[in-house]
Amino acid sequence: MRICAVLLFVLAPLAGLAQTTIKVATLYPPGSEVVVSLQTLSEQLNVALGGKITLKVYPGGVMGDDATVLRKIRIGQLQGALVSAATLENLEADVSDLSDPFQFDSLDQVYRQRDEVDEEFRQRLLDAGWLGFGPLDGGFSYLMSKQKIPTLSALRDAKLWLPNTADIQRMTRELNISYLVMNIGDVLTGLDTGAIDTLIAPPAAALTLNWHSRFNYVTQTPVIYTWGMLLIPEKTLNRLSEQERELARGLLTEWAENLDIRLRVSNQRARDAIQQLLTPQTFSEKDLQNLRISQR
Repeated sequence: MRICAVLLFVLAPLAGLAQTTIKVATLYPPGSEVVVSLQTLSEQLNVALGGKITLKVYPGGVMGDDATVLRKIRIGQLQGALVSAATLENLEADVSDLSDPFQFDSLDQVYRQRDEVDEEFRQRLLDAGWLGFGPLDGGFSYLMSKQKIPTLSALRDAKLWLPNTADIQRMTRELNISYLVMNIGDVLTGLDTGAIDTLIAPPAAALTLNWHSRFNYVTQTPVIYTWGMLLIPEKTLNRLSEQERELARGLLTEWAENLDIRLRVSNQRARDAIQQLLTPQTFSEKDLQNLRISQR
């Protein structure tokens, strides 16, 4: 009894120092703007909450693709992830209002729509048990290819890679387009071996992953707006007091808002760079109109 009393006396002050570790995975590579910002956020959270939160970042896809990461969160191996809009389709929350192919012609249209839906997205995720921080701008995806692809017929003949999302599946099925399915990490090898010769991706991703160096042409028409969010299960912060939870959520919200603004600028720069590095091409206006009609 005396030993137990001594242990309780020694350990009691440590009870208030219980630490919440948030292991966050992302496909963004080390040194990228997103990863650096997460590392800065980790320092801010640590200082503001007196060491009660430790944010550990796992960059470069070391924890697997988005679907794998989501499974690891559900079993408690991870506590968060920066995931793409496509991955959010797997959650019990409808956040698809920005993700239809050929939905937008300009970023101004995107941002007007986001003014209406951003807060609603976060609430839908919260209703499903998730804290969502974002959306975070990913820019438009464009068609990049080794050969000219001016028509829908030429696209059907291409060796095309696309993310295997529900929206992409629906679009390709309606347009009778086939595409290859492979992990993002295998795309560069696929381009080098000739397994694929065409893809649709955001310029920032194409530059970061060096895909752009394998192409000659890029379309000027945006295909789909890309975005992501930092997801953390709401229960992750339960060990904190209510005041500490509010402080942590405030810092995370501020991080997301600032990063989104910076990404809008850097993604536009990446788009401008791609248009200079590759030969711009235009898609048949008739086919483009048919593509847009098919998505309505």
